[in-house]
Amino acid sequence: MSTRQKFHGLGFLILLFALFSGSGFLWLLGGFFFFMPAFSQWWTRQLPRWILVEWQADQTRVMPGTPIAIRLRLHNRSWLPLPGTLVQFSLPDHVAAADADEAVQRNQRLWLRFRFHLPPKKSAERLFVITPHKRGVLWLSEAHMETIPLFGEESAPLPLPFSFSVLVYPQPLPLPALDTWSTEPEGSRVTRLHPTEDVTFLRGVRQYAPGDRLRHIHWKASAKTGQLQTRLFEPTASPRWKLVGHILPSYEPLLQRHNDETNERAISALAALSVFCRRHAYSAELLLTVKQRGREHYQLSAGSGKAHHIQLMTHLAKLHQYAPTSLASLLHRLEHVSSPGEMIILVTPRLDERSVEMIERLSARGLRFTVIDVSGEQPALRRWDRVSTRFGRQRKVSHR
Repeated sequence: MSTRQKFHGLGFLILLFALFSGSGFLWLLGGFFFFMPAFSQWWTRQLPRWILVEWQADQTRVMPGTPIAIRLRLHNRSWLPLPGTLVQFSLPDHVAAADADEAVQRNQRLWLRFRFHLPPKKSAERLFVITPHKRGVLWLSEAHMETIPLFGEESAPLPLPFSFSVLVYPQPLPLPALDTWSTEPEGSRVTRLHPTEDVTFLRGVRQYAPGDRLRHIHWKASAKTGQLQTRLFEPTASPRWKLVGHILPSYEPLLQRHNDETNERAISALAALSVFCRRHAYSAELLLTVKQRGREHYQLSAGSGKAHHIQLMTHLAKLHQYAPTSLASLLHRLEHVSSPGEMIILVTPRLDERSVEMIERLSARGLRFTVIDVSGEQPALRRWDRVSTRFGRQRKVSHR
């Protein structure tokens, strides 16, 4: 028999005596025993309204292995004390935690528990450190609180909503020395290639043409002339790279193989290439063999600088639920949008016959290919005149 049932039984007996004796005190005492269980249920339902969780972290964007100091605060806005309050929440199992009262591994999750003693209208806080070791987004939306019930029964966890997220960037892999394909200075040779435009130097305006970007429209000149005018920028000789990432399905039933580790190496290699482009002030364009927003392939427009590097790394960190597509179709698309002389770096764990044929066609058109093989533990740099032989091709095509 539970404590609530005992209260109901005792209250019934007291009310029964009050009915025969007519004592007002017994009526009040019996009603009190019936009132207490109802008050306990009402208080349990209202408790999340009086308890507030506050979560503060010193960093919200980190690299794997970076400690994050967190301040957890619990505010009691009611007039009743809450001794022995237990707050718990879960994190992925790759996260290491320190300074918690209890840390339990269960169902591939790390459960952290903290004990608080909250006086009325007071707050309490705890400091602890978490260290994520994998890329992704650590997102928490609620914690579970348990407190001592009024009747001493088994306490039920109550959800406490709050919002917290940490973005963990992918760890760049150590890549072999890359050939930057340094060319002759502009003007020392004849070329039909139009150099890249540098948006930091304006050289004039022209009339708007369909397909121009809205952010390049010169609104003041458009207002003066009565027609839309597009900005013209000075040319620059900075290289422009296209980073192509080959993402495999998470599981291939025919081969009975999981590709999670292979995909992580590919993503880390793309992150290392982004760091390389950022360090050398190269313009980079990202293409991935995954579907996104109804498109067959993901594409991040070419850009340079810190903002573009952060945008690229952010997308790589959030790349989890994806639908892989064909690498050959992506290379076929590059055949129509790329110009001779462009540098294409392909990060792939394996190549099929169609992909090899497309690379040979692109190389014959003058595109420069460098393949980074991530099938092994350490990425290997393969020049295309050697890659074709490695993947079973007898005919060698030079990248030059």
